[in-house]
Amino acid sequence: MNARQGAFFWRESSTDMRSTTDRQQTSSMRVLVAFEVIRSVYADTMARAIRDLRSGLHVRSTILEELEWELESFDPHVVVCSRPKGMHPSPRGAWVEIPTDGELEDEERLARICLDGEHWRTEGPPLSELLEVLDETHKRLREGELSEAC
Repeated sequence: MNARQGAFFWRESSTDMRSTTDRQQTSSMRVLVAFEVIRSVYADTMARAIRDLRSGLHVRSTILEELEWELESFDPHVVVCSRPKGMHPSPRGAWVEIPTDGELEDEERLARICLDGEHWRTEGPPLSELLEVLDETHKRLREGELSEAC
């Protein structure tokens, strides 16, 4: 754990101490942004943009090596990540996969988005589309209609 992560853990420790049930009942939506170490500035920038544009959301960024732990401890409603969901525990809400491997074919470079069981592919996605996914996920969470379908 580096100094940045250590300081972040300290800030978040009171939240992490809550039970999973408490976290699931809160209306504050949690967003996790996870990319490779080499793209940590990208992840931090994306998380900061989301925080700035959607101040009511609880947003964290992490590195892929910490993904499993963050999925368990943070219990996000939305994951924005460079890896497919695969065998990861399913978040309630959305999984946005933004491939970062430069050697992929054009079709493979498209982002894959799953929102509450609905799947589509998109180029980018631009921040505006990501914000739409977050807004729709947040709306469904507030209405109690968010499933674990992704």
